[in-house]
Amino acid sequence: MQPRSHDYKDYKTVRSPELFKVSWEPFYRESLARTDALLSRYRHELDVPYGSSIFQTLDVYLPETVNAETPCFVFLHGGAFREGHPRQYGFVGKPYLERGIAFISAGYRLAPEAFYPDHVQDVAALSSWLHARLPKYGLDSRRLVMSGHSSGALMIALAAVRTDWQKTAGVPEGILDTVVLAGANYDHRPEFAENLVRDLARREEGTVICNLQRVPRRAIIVFGVDEQNTGDGRRFERSGRPLGAALEERGTAVEIFALDAHHQGTCEALCQEGPVLQSVVAALRDTSKRT
Repeated sequence: MQPRSHDYKDYKTVRSPELFKVSWEPFYRESLARTDALLSRYRHELDVPYGSSIFQTLDVYLPETVNAETPCFVFLHGGAFREGHPRQYGFVGKPYLERGIAFISAGYRLAPEAFYPDHVQDVAALSSWLHARLPKYGLDSRRLVMSGHSSGALMIALAAVRTDWQKTAGVPEGILDTVVLAGANYDHRPEFAENLVRDLARREEGTVICNLQRVPRRAIIVFGVDEQNTGDGRRFERSGRPLGAALEERGTAVEIFALDAHHQGTCEALCQEGPVLQSVVAALRDTSKRT
């Protein structure tokens, strides 16, 4: 059965609010209302499959005018690899659509169905679909600007620094031109992420900085200096800054935004008027990447 966007009441974040420092039930409820408002305004195509799993679907939102130069902003939701649905994050696309930029909100396989390296394979399948299908929507597919929040950001980061999936996916090695990474922990060596890897021995494989086979042309890294949700809110900065430094050392143009924000706030920063949004829009409109 297709996962339903409104079934968030079974999520751990909603069932066990005492475990979290921010409230998630209002977030999901309000995000769906914001997405509904977007659906009433823009052309869209929902629940489009990009793979064989029922979780491998995406929602496409199109601005009023589309041509071969129209960029597309692709977003993967968070949820600790155990919850989330593309519809719950459609609202992120609002400021981009208003600026004539297409928006795609994508889902992916969740635990316990999927663990690393399944997440990289999902990004590979998504990239293959985007490369082949975006032109059919009249959109530019030559180089992708892909974003994620929390677990979605980690997925994109892991895929962006590897070279072992592009050939099989039938896409150019540099197709992930720009990555926008918000509110994620990229280093799982100090702690075991049970929803990321199946066993302790593989946690280094799920650490981005240990797998830098290639680097994207540009990276925008967003985190809260004390990003409250669960655990130590400073871990996002502790892993985000070293990742930025490692990418920059290898030639990536890196921008870092250290915010006074909790975990939901780093997601909201992608779609609120401010320096993060301005930077992402500039990356999307950068025609030098389209070669």
